[in-house]
Amino acid sequence: MNIDKRTRMYIVRGALILSIAFLMYNVFTKMGPEEKKVTDYMPTKPMVKIFDGGFENGGFVEVIDIVKGKFYQKKTIDTGTKGVAVYRVDKDGYKLVYRESETKKFKESYLDEELLLNLILLRNPIKEGVSWINPDNSTYKILSINEKIKIMGKEIETIKLRYRSNNSEYYIYFAKGYGIVGVDTEMGNSRLKEVNYKVKDYLSNE
Repeated sequence: MNIDKRTRMYIVRGALILSIAFLMYNVFTKMGPEEKKVTDYMPTKPMVKIFDGGFENGGFVEVIDIVKGKFYQKKTIDTGTKGVAVYRVDKDGYKLVYRESETKKFKESYLDEELLLNLILLRNPIKEGVSWINPDNSTYKILSINEKIKIMGKEIETIKLRYRSNNSEYYIYFAKGYGIVGVDTEMGNSRLKEVNYKVKDYLSNE
C-alpha cells in the first residue's frame, strides 16, 4: 500500500504525540502523593518530649533515651509515677513490645528484657479506614492521614487513630520524626508542647 508524504507525516506526528503523552503520564504518576511509611513516624533520635494535659492537667514527660535500629525505649515521668516502654518499628507496623506501667527506679536499658507484647499501634498500609485488633482485644482504626493539630506553637499534619478497649475510647496522633504527639480522652487532651535533646541531663535529675 502506497502512503503519500502528507499521510506519512500525520502518522509520525501522531506517534510522537502519543509518546510524549505516555511519558508525561508516567512522570506525573510518579510525582503523585508520596506513600506514608510507618518507619517515618518513629522518633529520629533521643529526645525529651514535654506534654501538657495528663492526670489532673499536671503534664508529663516522655524521655526517648535509646534509639537503636528498629527499637526505641521510652521512659515516662508522670505526676509521682514512672513507667517504661519499648517499641519496635519496621515496615509492617509500629509495635509496643515491652511495658512496665510503674517502676521506682529506671534501669539504663530494657532492650534485653523478654519482649512479651506485640501490640500494633500503627500499621501499613497507612490509609483512612484501615483497622485491626490486637491480642489484648484492643482495636485501632485510622481515621485520618492528614489531620492538622497544633503543637509547639505551630500546626502540623498528623495521623489520627481511634483506640477502643472495653469501655475506653480515645484518639492518638502520630507525627513524623516524633511518634505520638497528642492524645484525646474523656478526661482531657494532651499535646506535645516542647522538645529538647538534653536526655542525659534530664534523667540525671530523676
